[in-house]
Amino acid sequence: MNLRALSIAGAAAIALPHAVAACAQLSENVWMCDRDTAWEVAAWDAAGDGSTLVLGDLALSFTEEWPGFEIGDGLATLEERYATYAEWIAADGDAPLEVFQNDRLTFASGSAVRSIQKDTLEGDTFLSAVMLAEVGAFRIMLYLDAPETTDIANMDTLSRSVLALLHDNCADPISCADDYQRPDPAANERG
Repeated sequence: MNLRALSIAGAAAIALPHAVAACAQLSENVWMCDRDTAWEVAAWDAAGDGSTLVLGDLALSFTEEWPGFEIGDGLATLEERYATYAEWIAADGDAPLEVFQNDRLTFASGSAVRSIQKDTLEGDTFLSAVMLAEVGAFRIMLYLDAPETTDIANMDTLSRSVLALLHDNCADPISCADDYQRPDPAANERG
């Protein structure tokens, strides 16, 4: 079970129809179109609340209702919204153990503020890319967690590849078709 998924406040308020298409609906307004990528065979964390994908030793959790999401107006920048989030997390005693990189990234469907950091939760330490992404007109918080031994350059590449898959609609005509057959997630476990 992914510990991060258990700690996200208010995540996945509604069940989403994400199991069918390779353009998985991460939230009411954001899709992850992952056809022909490793993420296409990621498994949904059955023990969680439907807001975590697991791919090998990687876990991707997401929510449109992160701590502090309701504060501010639509004019607040991603940086301002992320700063509010980070302050709330720190006030709860969950500040990162170490921050390696903070930056702003642009991808085809939007942009994101990202922090690559070392986190701990319930005694487990891991490397995480915490990303507040603006996809079209919508914002979503993503947490890509990997083993603590993951190289920072590799986490940079992994998190950029996740952002590149985000869209504000079911953007892939092949995997969004009614007759699309998603690969078996068990293939993820078989290697």
